[in-house]
Amino acid sequence: MNAQTRQYKQLTQGKRYQIEALLGKDHMQKEIAEAIGISESALSRELRRNTSDGGYCAETAHALAVRRRVSASKFSKSDERHMPVIRKGLLLGWSPENISQRMKVEVPDIALSHTTVYNRIADEKARGGSLYKDLPRFGKGRCKGGKRKAGRSLIPNRTDITERPEVVDLRSRLGDWEGDTVYGQDAYLVTLVDRKSRFTLIGKVDTKQAETVSACMINLLKRVPLVHTITLDNGGEFAAHEKVAKEVNTDIYFAKPYASYQRGTNENTNGLIRRTWPKKMSLGHLKEDDIRTMEVLINTMPRKVLDGRTPLEAYTGQSIALIA
Repeated sequence: MNAQTRQYKQLTQGKRYQIEALLGKDHMQKEIAEAIGISESALSRELRRNTSDGGYCAETAHALAVRRRVSASKFSKSDERHMPVIRKGLLLGWSPENISQRMKVEVPDIALSHTTVYNRIADEKARGGSLYKDLPRFGKGRCKGGKRKAGRSLIPNRTDITERPEVVDLRSRLGDWEGDTVYGQDAYLVTLVDRKSRFTLIGKVDTKQAETVSACMINLLKRVPLVHTITLDNGGEFAAHEKVAKEVNTDIYFAKPYASYQRGTNENTNGLIRRTWPKKMSLGHLKEDDIRTMEVLINTMPRKVLDGRTPLEAYTGQSIALIA
């Protein structure tokens, strides 16, 4: 039998009698494995597990294998704890991937893949359930707007991202931030995200005038202990960046025009915010409590890039219980 085409199958009692007989005739393990159609490693494993002091006995070996199989503690994908965890995760605004990653941290013994979480939600829908409506991207429309023009010429004394220290690219320390604004019909959000931990700060402004945005950034950054660098896009609302740099004692750099991937962490976080507050939505009615609640939701959302931990845990170094 070709070793590459073998598939693992549990040994039958008949094959164990063959092994016993061939061992009694002093055949080599390689010869025995070839004769009964199993791999050498499978044979070696069989002998290691089921050989007693008196040698290998087919009847005893089979009894041991059956007993081991019956008493083995095997994981079952069907567990009554699954659906409460999935419901809780969806209520927190998590995606199936977020839920899967967090299960690996808090309840690893019943952890599911994100595909299985999707399947559970689909099964629940087929039974008349409505969990699918709580999926973060349920009913999401596609934006057909064009690119906006970069405002590089509106930013005095702009320092290009090419001059940013290499340590920032490594994400090896806290305190390297990315910033942007989220547009609403009648107000704007200023968002700042730590590159290493994904910890997020959010503030609301009624206008995107540079002085207003810079004042908001300063207030947000004074809430955290470390600000080494800030990387921004080229929007004219960041024209007062020198004021921010002076107030919080930091260096500010600007990404290349139309290169949002250079601030990918911030762009991804803004996408999470848009799940709740989509484009063209009015933001003027949002109160401070609404903003802080959004911060908490973002900072307690498990991330695959953080191995299932949350930005809050990555930033503070302390664990919290969310689903267990």
